[in-house]
Amino acid sequence: MSDLTLEALRAELRGQLTPIRDRLERIENRLERIENEQAFTRRAVVAPQQDTRSLKAAFNDFARVQPTSGEIEALHEEVNRVEAQNAELQIRLDGLEHKVRELESGRS
Repeated sequence: MSDLTLEALRAELRGQLTPIRDRLERIENRLERIENEQAFTRRAVVAPQQDTRSLKAAFNDFARVQPTSGEIEALHEEVNRVEAQNAELQIRLDGLEHKVRELESGRS
């Protein structure tokens, strides 16, 4: 093969690689954004879990001092609110983890 033919073939292959590299870069950027959001969501999940443990401990303390039914109901409402927030964040985290797995499987 002549040098001219080889050079033309190289140029053609480089031209074919450019869109592939661009697509890969876009996927990697998207993956990075999702991973950053996932890390943020993971951190956001910890606070409600800690709140839930604290509220349950407070509920146990109330049980020992015979709180009023209004206090118990208020505490139940707060526990339910925090647990709902925790569940919502866990669903969001699960969705992000699924997206990351999809993107990672598309890269290989």
